[in-house]
Amino acid sequence: MSTLSVKSHLLNRIMCPQCWHKFHPEEILWVSEHQDLFNMDHRVPNAQLRFLPSRFTPQAEAIDPRGFPCHKLACPNCHLEIPRSMLELQSLVLSVLGSPGSGKSYFLAAMASQLRHILPLKFFTTFTDADATLNYRLKESERHLFANSRPDQIQELGELITKTQDVGDEYGYAAVNFGSQSVNYLRPYAFTMQVQESHPNPERRGTGRAICLYDNAGESFLPGMDKSASPVTRHLAESRVLFFVYDPLQDSRFRCLDEGLNIGIVDKSHLGSQEGVFQEAANRIRRFSGLSSREKYPRPVIVVVTKCDRWAKLVDPDLLKKSAIVEANKKLPDGTMATLNALDTGLVKEVSSKTRDLLRTTTPEIVSAVESFTDHACYIPVSATGANTQVSPTTGLQAVKPGDLQSFWTEIPFIYSLAISSSGLIPKVSR
Repeated sequence: MSTLSVKSHLLNRIMCPQCWHKFHPEEILWVSEHQDLFNMDHRVPNAQLRFLPSRFTPQAEAIDPRGFPCHKLACPNCHLEIPRSMLELQSLVLSVLGSPGSGKSYFLAAMASQLRHILPLKFFTTFTDADATLNYRLKESERHLFANSRPDQIQELGELITKTQDVGDEYGYAAVNFGSQSVNYLRPYAFTMQVQESHPNPERRGTGRAICLYDNAGESFLPGMDKSASPVTRHLAESRVLFFVYDPLQDSRFRCLDEGLNIGIVDKSHLGSQEGVFQEAANRIRRFSGLSSREKYPRPVIVVVTKCDRWAKLVDPDLLKKSAIVEANKKLPDGTMATLNALDTGLVKEVSSKTRDLLRTTTPEIVSAVESFTDHACYIPVSATGANTQVSPTTGLQAVKPGDLQSFWTEIPFIYSLAISSSGLIPKVSR
């Protein structure tokens, strides 16, 4: 039996973030270290042997069959590596979906960058990578946007971030052999979120979540793309919150609201219907989770409405000046009062209502698709780049100086998800 199983801080049941197999801590496999054991695993090609140990070092690390101490863990089903934080913290599974070109990659990069900064500064909570390999693509996107080596040079938006790939990307997908059947699994982005010891409320200190964030290529939601050999969207049934990334500027009806919305826009109608992507995802969720066609999805769906720096004035002329994170007085368990930052859910809901009304009058099929699926919809406008985009003088396409980027509200969908949950990690007020 693994010594992991006797540590009191481990969860009773663990879910693999890649194949979604659920198991007990004592079943966890270890990843060998000795080079003689490379490419000897029957499940994962070109990888070190996975094994159930019988010997351990005084530091409770497993010893592989060649006598080397080991440090990495793997799922007993798919044999893919699992971050240690997944064994100790409850997992929060989030799924991001959207059509090609909707701005998912930009939104995720801006969101992660903002959360790394805002959660420690405003909420006494760390937000760190649980696994550097799993998060490699996202970190590269963050670097291109917010730590660019040419911050003062105009660059087209389409060149800053590489498009999310379908099956085949070594960082985004992993092949596992089950006998003669090879199965490709989607790798999530994995984060550890933990309340710091400096938090004014002692009851919150040390609490946290292991975050699994799934980002599919838009093509993954085409009919027939999810199958037994490539179950890349099965995570939808495990998700606590769905983020549907919607780009209103892809629709000519929305662009007709203001002639300036047509400047620098590339026609993406050939990439398919955004409504169709959501409908396909909704159908798969019903199929994977056993929901009937008459049942509503019981969890939140957050419609992340992108590129709001271009159209925010249609919702509220002052929207880009408003902050949803405010100071609030909270009563601590000892009866004393403390001033803490909190999410103003009242403002978020007000903006959501106005954004919904705008979409309902221009692209009503999107609102209808979402609200026929769930009663817990929220529409949050975001901008990954801020209002500093311009038109490239050579191509006529949207471009930006990376040093001028100032994202707007990209962290709010994630923070709102936690504020309305029972975790207590994010305080909320309604003004």
